Amino acid sequence: MNLSSINLVQFPAVIKLHSDDELILIATSSGFEHNPDLSRMYFQPQDMLIDKLGNVYKLHKTAQLALAATGDVMQLDEVIKLIQLHLSNHGTCCVSKFSAHSIAEAFNCL
Repeated sequence: MNLSSINLVQFPAVIKLHSDDELILIATSSGFEHNPDLSRMYFQPQDMLIDKLGNVYKLHKTAQLALAATGDVMQLDEVIKLIQLHLSNHGTCCVSKFSAHSIAEAFNCL
């Protein structure tokens, strides 16, 4: 784990895999660092971690899981669209009505 990058992440955060509408909620830094499923995953270049401030990090794995800040920031409306797709995937009704006042609040609904 690249600890210098993990210290920049404001939790909660979600992992958005490029090929899937499913979001993976990561509540804390230890939830990221000690998640055995994440350490076994192969990440595509388009996969990302989005923190509660909208900061985007690329995920990559060589010998260990690491993060790299991209400098990109997602806006609340973009995050809400990702969450609506996630909820729709789970068969949740009326996902178009989902809203939140902040990204952190939106993540807490997951």
